[in-house]
Amino acid sequence: MPNVLDIEPVRACARRASAKIPEKRIADRFERLALGFLLSEPRNFRPAGPAELRPAPDWVKRAMDRGEQVSVFKVHRSAIARMHVVARRLATTCAVAATPETARPGYAPAIASARAFLDKFDRVNFDVARQRANVFARLSAIWGEEIDYESVCSPASVPATCERTWRRITSLAEMRAVGREFRNCLANAARSAGYGGALCKGLSQFWVLRDREGEGLVVLMAPLPAAQYFIEVKGPRNTRINPNHPDLRRLSVALGMAPRDPPPTPPAPAAAVRLQCQCMRCAHIAA
Repeated sequence: MPNVLDIEPVRACARRASAKIPEKRIADRFERLALGFLLSEPRNFRPAGPAELRPAPDWVKRAMDRGEQVSVFKVHRSAIARMHVVARRLATTCAVAATPETARPGYAPAIASARAFLDKFDRVNFDVARQRANVFARLSAIWGEEIDYESVCSPASVPATCERTWRRITSLAEMRAVGREFRNCLANAARSAGYGGALCKGLSQFWVLRDREGEGLVVLMAPLPAAQYFIEVKGPRNTRINPNHPDLRRLSVALGMAPRDPPPTPPAPAAAVRLQCQCMRCAHIAA
């Protein structure tokens, strides 16, 4: 363990990571583990300079007299990132352990294992904590994927023109698949915010227009519970769609929107004006 000139920045760094863990007993223990991890990583320190050593306490001078190096804490991004990853996965482990077995009956042994691991957390070291937290973080990711496939609304379809059909997007997994197909930002939809949050929280509805072969032509977003207008209408690669397309009108009628005024008739081209010659001969003929 290095002779650290000021240990408080190291403790503060470990404390920030442990704050991610909601259960106090686990957080307190991890703070001690994180402190030991930081102190054991040489990349987190550099030799103290002369200006830093001059006002140092007596123990520093005694260490230097013994030929020992005195170090200053220096944040190394890789080591710090690793520590924060473990903290986040321990927070996920706490969530897994708090899950009622009735909510995940097929995973009751895994939930019991997470609880047993946390019960013995006072006796684990940093590496064991990292390995076990990785296991339960992967389990939580599997649960998240299963939830993403669950429908958040009822399926629906609306016939369109030329054997095309509007189909409603009913799950976050389907939204992401549509995003990959259309090559737009729906592919990265998250459950808690943005388009995914609007779908899962029942704030917006999403529809896809497909041809008879199933190819996606248009994806759109409309508000809930009452759709009075379309928020966004896009084609593949976010191409623009004519707002007066008949398939859009069919869906708007099915959703109960007020009919839009038809586009104004373009004015007739002005008649060509024939310029008359102003010479005396043509003026006599016109008269």
